Formats: sequence, structure tokens, C-alpha cells
Amino acid sequence: MGAPNINVFKETVLCYNGTSDLMKSRKAGGFMGNRSGHYVEMIRTLRQMSGTEIAEQLKALQGNPSESEYRSWVHSVPVLVDVIHRAGLDNLTLILEYQTPIGSRIDAVLLGQGKKTEKPLVLIIELKQWSAIEENTAGWESTVSICLSRTEHRFEDRIHPVQQTLTYAKHLRMNHSNVADGQMEVRCRQLLHNFVDKDQLFQGSYRAYAALRRETYGKGEEAQMAADLNALFSPTPRPDVVERFLSGSYVLGQVGFQNLGDVLSKKENAVMLDDQIEVNRKVCSLIDQLHSPQFGKHLFVISGPPGTGKTVVGLHAIYAYCRKYGPSARNRGGCIFALPRSRTLAQVITGASGVAPAYLDAVQPGRDLVVVDEAHRIEQLDTAMTDLFRKANMVVVLQDDRQRIRLTEEGTLENFRQFAARYGIPCTIYSLASQKRAGYLGSYVSDLDRLLYGRQVQPLRRESALELRCWDDLNELDKHLHRLASGGRHVKWYAPFCWPWSRSVRSMDIVIPQASGVFQKAWNPTGEQYSWFLGERPEDLDRVGCIYTAQGLEFDDIGVIWWNDLRWDREAQDWRVDLSGSCDSQFMLSIRNSRAGRQAVAELVLNTYRVLLTRAKDSVHIWFQDRGTQEHVRKVLGF
Repeated sequence: MGAPNINVFKETVLCYNGTSDLMKSRKAGGFMGNRSGHYVEMIRTLRQMSGTEIAEQLKALQGNPSESEYRSWVHSVPVLVDVIHRAGLDNLTLILEYQTPIGSRIDAVLLGQGKKTEKPLVLIIELKQWSAIEENTAGWESTVSICLSRTEHRFEDRIHPVQQTLTYAKHLRMNHSNVADGQMEVRCRQLLHNFVDKDQLFQGSYRAYAALRRETYGKGEEAQMAADLNALFSPTPRPDVVERFLSGSYVLGQVGFQNLGDVLSKKENAVMLDDQIEVNRKVCSLIDQLHSPQFGKHLFVISGPPGTGKTVVGLHAIYAYCRKYGPSARNRGGCIFALPRSRTLAQVITGASGVAPAYLDAVQPGRDLVVVDEAHRIEQLDTAMTDLFRKANMVVVLQDDRQRIRLTEEGTLENFRQFAARYGIPCTIYSLASQKRAGYLGSYVSDLDRLLYGRQVQPLRRESALELRCWDDLNELDKHLHRLASGGRHVKWYAPFCWPWSRSVRSMDIVIPQASGVFQKAWNPTGEQYSWFLGERPEDLDRVGCIYTAQGLEFDDIGVIWWNDLRWDREAQDWRVDLSGSCDSQFMLSIRNSRAGRQAVAELVLNTYRVLLTRAKDSVHIWFQDRGTQEHVRKVLGF
């Protein structure tokens, strides 16, 4: 059984292999685009094509582009090609719409050799048709407001073009096998050929980009850009560089808990994407002020569903702190990473990184910054947070209301907001929305939320690369999961807590009759959960995890038993919760001791299934106890 790719928290380890055999020679060394959707051609060939001809080539590769995207290809690409031609670089190769595994496309990549360095050179070029930007009334540092239609008063926020290329460059340097470790030099340029007053992009809240102003070219600066490219590139063609760039592989690990030791030692850790960029900038600006006399206290809440990258931003905050104020060796310095509670997650983090996370009640006084992950699990929030702010000046909490699974857990967004207001603590709240895991989960989590909480009955148009599959026989599903695991996949079984836990892996606590024979499994071991998580032994897959050993963890593929504690009532068009078979004694005791109504309890059961169903980044395999529930879920999610 091969060792799995390990990425502890809810992010992605994605392997993407470019294949050189997809590249076909064309006209004196040119290349056709491949199935990744990008178009590869030499400048001298592109010079002979009209904007419409180039756009048609891209349309054939991309499928159905939007009208604005097609128009951009028609008008912007010929301007860029002409600039490169004027630079005397007709023999170099340009890649248009280069697809990356992070779910983004780079407008253009020029490949060749540095004139001075003589090293392979990759130039990322962002193309914009913008003629102006709107006033930045919100004070965003990395987001620009663009007017789509003044008559309809439609505006849209876009990532600052300099930030876009910086993100792409960092991604290539960290994750592309033939670029990493300095094998290829990566540079960035931005061409806004309709933009007259480019200083708007470097003033006010955008001052952070001012040092890179010379790498951005507006209207009338095409000759200046051509001179820049002429000084940057040798005119000698380098087909070997093109080959190496296109055939390289990506290992995209957007920083997991195994990197905790690295970030505490000031080592770079992650590529910020989409809405993470803005949140990260706000967190870092506060960290810069931490030691100023007027700072006082601050609560920063980062909320978002699974796969949005909360932990990426949280660990990057630790990196930013350690970079500015010095390392916090082994989680014992001025900045620490903490958890409310979770024995499994704590064991996994310690085993993966060699750094033990702190529990909230064990945080020592005198801290500058505490990053609290899984903060929705905090109990007695007022007491816990009051105590924490006695020990730290800034607290960053990472939470998701819909990952609360017990009535005693109080870490909701509203409770954090009320706590801060009650004690006069400045509070910043950001919600992440974009799915980052596995090159974006697409609509999977939002569709799952509509199914569970929105009582969706009509089919949804799910847009996600995640494989969903229903099985009629647990034993057949078990064989499939074992085949995946034997191929080196990181695979786990999960089930709701509806069977007793004898705490012995020798006891087959889960017993479910099937037409093919009895399906029998043990629960996962309580004392060696990091080893169980790794799954390096074949028997680890035969030990099923429950909700308590699911939160915060991620796998390539999972099998989920959907039991009769949650069933769809077709007549009532609603979920029915039946806890008569629950073996979770603590959960049942908390229900008996509380005044919570049915709806509050039902929501926690829905949360439990939401957590179980969002542990995988490649495939989710489900067996349903209730046939009506199976039919409903398959109809809505379309699998």
C-alpha cells in the first residue's frame, strides 16, 4: 500500500501533469494548444493572424467563453503580440490562457531566455481592457471596482492586476516542478492598453503596489513596454524552455498543519487566492501594529465553509508575525496556534508537524497573537474568550457556524460579534466564499447546503470536479475503497455515531446485513489516531471514523454510511431526525439537560452530515440505509 499524499486540513494536494505528447509541432517549431485549454504559438505566427482568428482558436479550446472574454481576445491579444514583435522577439513562444491547478487562467505567458542572466525566463502578462476604475470607497487594498454598465449601475470587484500576477508568480515558484528552486526565472508585467491614468492603481489604498508601477503599462506606453521586453529577453528561441514549462508537474499543497513548524520558523507557506488575499492583507496590517502603544486588543473573525482556506490565512498570519517579530519555536513564542479541543486533530497536527497545538485553557499569558482554529467548537464562549484576551492582545478565530455539532458549542459568528461588543473589543469579521480545495470544489458545498438547510427538492446544476457516487452494497463499496487505497490513495470510512464504541479495534461494533453478506467494521482506535489517520496499514481502512474524528481532517476519497438518523420525508418535504438509535451518550445527555428545541437539535444533525460529506477532495462514495433518502439526495445533487 503506497504512502498517501498527506494534507491534514481542508485544503488540497493536487497533482497536475502536463503531457508533452499533447503538443503537436506546427510551422517551424510552433505548438498547438493542448487539452488543458491554453493556446501555444510562436509570436511570428500570431503576427500573421487577426484578433478574430486568435479568438476563434481560443474559443475552440475553451468551449463557450463569455462575450466580454471573447472580445478581450479579439482586441487585447493583438496589442500584446504587436508589442512583443516591436521588441524584436518574433521567435519566442507565447502561451495564451494558461490553465493552472488553482482554478485560474493566466492571460499570457512569454517563454524564452533572459538576455543578461541567460537563464530560462517565464514572463507572466496580465491583459486588461479597463479604461478606468471606480473610487475605492471601501478601502480595499487588493480589490478594484470595475464598472460593467453605468446605465444599469452594475459594478464588479476584481483583483488588482498587479496582485493577480504576483499570485500567479508565487504559485509557479512554489508548486511548478520545473520552475521551483530557481530553475526558471519568473517575472511579471501588466498591460492595460485602454487605461489612461494608471496612477489610480498605485495611489491611496493601493500604495502597497507603488514599487511595481514600472511593470504596469497603460495607454500610449506600448513602446516603453517593447523596450522593456527587449532588455529582458534574448531573441534566441528556446523550445526546450517551452517543453519544460508545459511538461512540468504541479504538487499544489496549499499549506497544511504539517507546515506549522515551518511557519513558526518564518518559512513561507502558502499562495493566497481570491478573497484570501484581501483578508490576509487586513490581518497582516493589524500584526504590523501589534507593538504600537495604542493597539490594545483586537478580535479578528474569519468565517467560511469547508474548503475556503480559513486555515491557510490563519497559518499565514503566524508566518507574518514570526517574520516581523521573530520565530515562535515549537509554538511557545509570542504567537501560537491553538484549538478549543479535539484529541484526534491535536494528535494529527503534532504527528504531522512535530508541533503540539495549545488548548485554549492552556495558553500561557503574555502572548501577542493567538490563532484559534475550529473556533466554532468553543464552549462557554464568554469565559473562554475573556480568559484568552487576558493572555493575548490579538486573537484570530477561524470558524464555520455549520460545523457546530454539539449544543454546548457556542462559537457562532453572532456570539463572537456580541462578545466583542459587550467588552468593547474592536472586532473585524470576514467571510471567505471561494472554494480552494482540489482546484476549487465548485458548487459542491453550496449545493450541499441547499440540500440540507434549504430543503431543496429540484435538481441542482452541480459544477464541481468532485466525484459523487452512490452504492447499493456496502461490501462492494468497501472493495472499491480498498482498491483505491492499494493504489496509494488516502482513503477513509466515516459513519454517524449510531453504533456503540467498545474502544477495541478487535470488536466489530458496526454490523450491517447486506445481500452479499454481513458488513462489519470496528471504530477507529482512540490511542493511535495519527497512525490511523495516515492509513499506512491496510487495516486502518477497516476502522471507521465518526464525527469526532472527522473535523479538521481531509482525505483523497471517503466512504460515508448515511444512516436512518437523518431521513428525507417526501410528504412533508423536510428532514426527519431520529436519535432513538444514537450511541453518542454525551450528545444525548446534553439534549436532555438543555432547553433546546427540535430545530436546534436537527440543525446539529444536519451539520454532522455536512462535515462527514466534506472530508474528501476527489471522490465521495455514499451508501444509504433509507431508499427514499437516497433517491432524494441523488435527484438534487445529480449523481
